[in-house]
Amino acid sequence: MSTAFLYLFFFCSGVSGLVYQVIWVREFGNVFGNTVYSTSLVVAIFMLGLGLGSYLLGRWADRRYASAPESLLRAYGFVELLIAALGLVIALVLPHLGSVAAAMSSYEHGVHGWFVLTPMSYVARGAMAIALLTPSTVLMGGTLTLLIRHLVRQDVETTGGWAIAVLYGVNTAGAATGAFLTDFALVPTFGLFATELAAVALNVVAGAGALLLARQVAPATARPKPQPVLRAEDPVSSRAGTAATAFTSLALALSGFAAMGLEILWLRHFNLLLGGFRAVFSLLLTVMLVGIGAGSFLGGAIGRRTARPAHALMLVQALLVASALLGLGGASLSALTIEGRALETTMASLPAWARVLTELWYNMRPMLLEAGVPALLMGCSYPLGNAVIQHAERAVGRRAGILYLANTTGAVCGSLVTGFVLLPLLGIQGSATWLMAAGGLAIAPLYLAARKPSSPPAGSGAGMLAMAVGAAALAVGAIAAWTALPADYVVQRALALQKQGERFIEVSEGTTEIIAVTEVPGRGRALMTNGHPMSSTALLDQRYMRALAHIPLLSMDHPERVLVIGFGVGNTTQAATLHPSVRRVDVADLSSHVLEHAAYFRDANHGVLDDPRVAVYVNDGRQHLQMQPEGSYDLITLEPPPIAQVGVAALYSREFYALARSRLKAGGYLSQWLPAYQVPPQTALAMVRAFVDVFPQSVLLSGTQAELLLVGTRGPNIQIDPARLADALRRAPGVQADLQRLDLGTATEIVGTFVGSSQTMALATRDVAPVKDDRPLQEYDVRSVLGSGLSGVPASLFNLAEIGAWCPHCFEAGHPANAVIGLDTYMSLLDRAYHASAADMAAASVARGEERRILGSAYLGAVVPESADVYTLLGLADLRNGQGDLAIGHLTRAVQLDPRGADAQYELGRALLDRRQWADAANHLRAALRIKPDSAVAHNDLGVALASTGDIGDAVDQFKQAVALEPDFAEARQNLASALRARGARSR
Repeated sequence: MSTAFLYLFFFCSGVSGLVYQVIWVREFGNVFGNTVYSTSLVVAIFMLGLGLGSYLLGRWADRRYASAPESLLRAYGFVELLIAALGLVIALVLPHLGSVAAAMSSYEHGVHGWFVLTPMSYVARGAMAIALLTPSTVLMGGTLTLLIRHLVRQDVETTGGWAIAVLYGVNTAGAATGAFLTDFALVPTFGLFATELAAVALNVVAGAGALLLARQVAPATARPKPQPVLRAEDPVSSRAGTAATAFTSLALALSGFAAMGLEILWLRHFNLLLGGFRAVFSLLLTVMLVGIGAGSFLGGAIGRRTARPAHALMLVQALLVASALLGLGGASLSALTIEGRALETTMASLPAWARVLTELWYNMRPMLLEAGVPALLMGCSYPLGNAVIQHAERAVGRRAGILYLANTTGAVCGSLVTGFVLLPLLGIQGSATWLMAAGGLAIAPLYLAARKPSSPPAGSGAGMLAMAVGAAALAVGAIAAWTALPADYVVQRALALQKQGERFIEVSEGTTEIIAVTEVPGRGRALMTNGHPMSSTALLDQRYMRALAHIPLLSMDHPERVLVIGFGVGNTTQAATLHPSVRRVDVADLSSHVLEHAAYFRDANHGVLDDPRVAVYVNDGRQHLQMQPEGSYDLITLEPPPIAQVGVAALYSREFYALARSRLKAGGYLSQWLPAYQVPPQTALAMVRAFVDVFPQSVLLSGTQAELLLVGTRGPNIQIDPARLADALRRAPGVQADLQRLDLGTATEIVGTFVGSSQTMALATRDVAPVKDDRPLQEYDVRSVLGSGLSGVPASLFNLAEIGAWCPHCFEAGHPANAVIGLDTYMSLLDRAYHASAADMAAASVARGEERRILGSAYLGAVVPESADVYTLLGLADLRNGQGDLAIGHLTRAVQLDPRGADAQYELGRALLDRRQWADAANHLRAALRIKPDSAVAHNDLGVALASTGDIGDAVDQFKQAVALEPDFAEARQNLASALRARGARSR
């Protein structure tokens, strides 16, 4: 029973360990920047700490076992409590290290002439992370070998391997549980800090429980403590055991190298297939850890039943190579897309819990197919490796620690070499070849270890050689078949073109992502990272990307310095350089790989990176801001990757906005892309709440369709003056030309981007908790590309009637000012577009030349729904502007779309009446009256049309009905009198 409780406590320890790792990676991302270097640093320290701790405490445990074996359980309890104390300290300290890290960092010029962080910046960050994390991770690693030494006694060869396998499997099962709960339950519900406290509590439970167990199993104090009788090894066996340990350690180092490198490939591959969402990464980690935990039990069972564990481990390594390559080559985005489309047809009708399970299964199924079997085989390595070398009671802790250290050291090397060397040079497919070659190479040291006298009887030398040759042949055959595939086989099956006629211009694999440049003839080029669209040169995309710079810069007096976070294809950066007063534009982008592809989009960015006013900083945007003094910029603008993807939440939190505000000059602006449709409405509201908390003077604009822009200022108010705006455009012809190209070239069109005031946003979010660093909500509400289409922009953010709050001088006595003639019609059209149904939007015309002539806006043609109401509104605008022909065209279209539209029928009749087309006018006026018979003006106008065609009798009847409906209708009375006289004259 005590052993069962001990396993339970070690399970809790495994849960807490993965919670710590996941949380630390996230928090150090905010401290050091969300870069691959930051993540690699934290993971490397974590893994090496585990390995080092397992070896150091394993050696100490062997010595302690010789003198006081029953004290090891108590030592384990104290170690767990110490981990809890250190975990609490780290939880309290980490959120406050950002300014310290920034103070320790600096830039230097890199090979492209761009600014990069100096080597000493990385050294300082590494030292900070090592000092903070190493004590805790060393103790975490030591818990395994302490318990191994506690449980494995004299029966090393018969039950030692199984005991080690169970401990390793239980702890890994706890780790899998921690990986799943952290991102699927704990952080979304309680936040990062509370989740860390939960991990601390689990360590306390494990430590206190172990101490209670130690008190129960401790010998009576009156009795002398029994000393274990340790069998001495003869010198020959000792030397053989040392050699076998060395060879087995080398094999596990190679296995760890291949396994962790393979994990990096899987992460890259599923990022392409399923998206860079937090749920995808967490679920993959969970699947891997479950597989490794189950593999540990499997390896222990094999080791318990075979006298040749080294042979079994050789076969495991060969099967790992074959299954990993088979799984990696079998996945296809097209198959996932077909499955996703089938599921999406039923998703909307499912209850919330069923949608969650559907999304999870959509993600998990390909992971199980690709990574399930390899992860199971990975888990066999550590138990079987121990079964190979654990034959001496006195060295159990040390040897278990050596193997764990070797395995984790190999894993760290595999992660770093794969991420920073293999992937950039060879891509996924080439990297898999070398990683599996390393995994297969582990067979050789295992063969040498199996030949040592300290190993269990291995049979004949021929049998050992046959097993080694057979395993090697299987691994080599799998690698040979893999290399026979086309060089781009994996990437092409994982990438998909988005639009008809689209083609790949370039595909390039780098350290942080796979970049693809695509082109659609007549539409422009697009940048895809990891298989997902990020930016493009299409006009509608340029519209909102350039508006991020143009609108706030036009709202300021003489802005000089701009920061663009996220280069994309260069639209925003190039737009900022067009403003005559701007002297410097800083670009912060964490991917030099993206920046290196800027030349593919020269038609849009005009080689802006070569502009002497542009300075490029290869760094996380948030970390770059931390490194700048307060009051540095007139404008900070950012267009991050899709907001639900991993790490992007750091650029939408209240803490980020507070940092950005402090780096703005007085009266400076921050503008940010807000694709609210990418997350559930409640999450979008939480993001807006974070913004308005820090920027109470703000406005919500529409860049293109559902692409929203959040714009806030550090000034006393946020207003735009149409006369001043028009003057600013005249004084900046380059800016005006750029805006005209995008149908934003007039004050009317710029002001017409308005959708909501700060008051509207504050009211819509009054009961919503803001997104904070501790609660990055948007990373948890979208679990895959399957669920990303179920979201919608919250309607409560839209209130076009409050446009006066942003532009108080746009209306005079209820009519548009001279600088914004037609603004009322423009805003009415947009209001209809924003509230249109999905069916209406789907039917919208992509380019309506008539709207361009009336409102000068192709944008309206792209977003205004194809509806009778809209065409009626356009016809009315035409009539006010004296454009009768256009009015007749629009009203005719309105009648075609909805023949029962009384207003359209009437207005068309009136327009035809003005053109003296009496018969046609009469037909539409009659149609209007059939729908709305109580319209006095329609009866009167129909009377005019009939009288003009000579039908005086019917005309008199219509005038009489008009007068009956409205006795004070003077025009109808006059017309009736005239018609009666005409009828009388005709009768005479």
